[in-house]
Amino acid sequence: MWKHGLFGYLKHATMPSGVSGPILILLVPLEFFSNIPVRPVTLTLRLFGNMFAGHLLLILFATGGAALLTSGNLLYGGVGILSFALGIGVSFPEMLVMFLRAYVFTLLTSMYIGEALADEH
Repeated sequence: MWKHGLFGYLKHATMPSGVSGPILILLVPLEFFSNIPVRPVTLTLRLFGNMFAGHLLLILFATGGAALLTSGNLLYGGVGILSFALGIGVSFPEMLVMFLRAYVFTLLTSMYIGEALADEH
């Protein structure tokens, strides 16, 4: 917006080069919704879904292990220790996925910003 102004940016974001005529009536609203509200929302939902699933899995193992350990049954206590061990084991792939999430988020954000700034859009 800084480079082209508000209307120049909207024209740049919604009207692909080489397209003219009545097809623009269909294409402009689709490009607008695809570029302006949908991309940031999908990027956010993708990141939230990945984070939520990983955290939910860790919470499941931790609270399940705690409940089994405090149940008073010796067999349940052994399974509770196994649950805690699995929670620790899941933490390491979760850290790997965390770095992968950060990379994908950064890559997609830079691609979207690059497409917004490119003159030959």
